[in-house]
Amino acid sequence: MPLRMCPISLAMTWMLGVLGRAAPASPPTLSVMTYNVLYSAPAEDVEKSLDVIEKEAPDILCLRELTPGFTKAFRRRLGKRYPYMRLVPRKGTWGVGIASRYRLQHTVHFPQQPHRMPALEARVGLGSRTLKVACVHLMAPGAKHRKQDGLLEAMEKNAVLRKKQAESLVRRYAKVQGPLLLLGDMNEGRSGEAMKVFAAAGFQHACDGPDAACGATWPGAGSVLPSLVEIDHVLGRKLTLSGAKVLRDGGSDHDAVRASVELPR
Repeated sequence: MPLRMCPISLAMTWMLGVLGRAAPASPPTLSVMTYNVLYSAPAEDVEKSLDVIEKEAPDILCLRELTPGFTKAFRRRLGKRYPYMRLVPRKGTWGVGIASRYRLQHTVHFPQQPHRMPALEARVGLGSRTLKVACVHLMAPGAKHRKQDGLLEAMEKNAVLRKKQAESLVRRYAKVQGPLLLLGDMNEGRSGEAMKVFAAAGFQHACDGPDAACGATWPGAGSVLPSLVEIDHVLGRKLTLSGAKVLRDGGSDHDAVRASVELPR
């Protein structure tokens, strides 16, 4: 005679099974990447940049200068690899996106202050834990605010503006209690005033962690010029960063940066 379970036992068995699946263990480490993919890249260079992403296979990816064309190519080629994504493509340099192998529980597309350059943040679900991720793009050094501005004047203005943008981001995340990852094209090196603001607020630089192989990221592999300045960065707070590396390949005028992330135990 087949064994029959009472309704209560069946319900308990079902609930235990669901709960067991709902909260898988957090991964011990995550791989992350930040990549400015160049808004004006032709189709063949887009594919070269996708080659880099596919080969590296980061768990969490921050994209800037994300265009409709790159978005379409990304979804076609890597959409199955990244079931969770928030992509906000734009013409020109204003597109931004986050793609993840783990569930994005909440995303916010917001204007940075000042100048309203777009940024994107997400809360990434990692089993019973979460990681806050921000993908940003600070003001370009040579961008002119007035037609009559010379290059040196524009660079001075934009250095001040980037510092204010960094201060605004620090205020935005001052009350975040858990681990926080800040990725992006900061448009300045680690000695810049905006980067000093992040450091003073407790953000650690991935390239200061163990097993780092870092250096200049612009101009990148898509340029005929050698790389001169380090302007793409992976920063973290209340987490451990290691294995940071500049990826010297792709079709952009920026090289991608990847790193390993370990959440606190």
